[in-house]
Amino acid sequence: MPTPRHLSRAPLLEALIDLQLSSPLNLSFAEDLANKTISGLERKNEIRQFSIKLFGPDQPVQDRSEELLGWRYESADGSRVVQLRRNGMTYSILREYTDWNDIKSATHSIWTLFRGWTGKVSLGRVAVRYTNVLNLPFGAELNDYLAAAPQVPRGLPQTLTHFLERIVVPFDHGIFANVTQTLEPALTIPPVTRVILDIDAFSQRPFESDSNELWVFLDHLRAVKNDIFFYSVTDRALEAYE
Repeated sequence: MPTPRHLSRAPLLEALIDLQLSSPLNLSFAEDLANKTISGLERKNEIRQFSIKLFGPDQPVQDRSEELLGWRYESADGSRVVQLRRNGMTYSILREYTDWNDIKSATHSIWTLFRGWTGKVSLGRVAVRYTNVLNLPFGAELNDYLAAAPQVPRGLPQTLTHFLERIVVPFDHGIFANVTQTLEPALTIPPVTRVILDIDAFSQRPFESDSNELWVFLDHLRAVKNDIFFYSVTDRALEAYE
């Protein structure tokens, strides 16, 4: 396992904190958001929810419905995105990620705004999710870069063009993590081997909207996320991101 450390050029595609309510809010909350603005996140679009009811294999679709779920707010350069929904909120950084304190503090600010508009609510699920993209040398031996690379059975060609692996790991404090590793072809010049490491650390436990414990608990989720990342890769994989 490489020593956990700050990477000056972290291989992040997206970092997010997701806070889901234990019970969804009324449609009127999403409608009221049409008149709400957030400084620095001037781009704004609806988030709509669709549902279809089927009434048997031999019958056509009988019922379709669509309603407003919330709004997506985005910075002018597209680097930061906030989703305010009837079932919770998500804060995402897509580019120019700095450190944990930045995304945690920014999420706290938006959450304070959100609960000012919702009133007292309760949370039922909290998550920290980081999607990493590792660009490895084309045709690289994956075992040199990944601690748990997939293995091709002996007797078969020892070459992979794609793989998808997903595991769910339990931790202390009611924390679980969905860990997904994917190899995808990358049409770049020069060509590279692209591995996506998606880490979703979450817990389905209640928090009150004004709970200070929530923000301490997010630090636990971040620690789990870090452990998974550094246990999943080798020092060689990190050389390009120091």
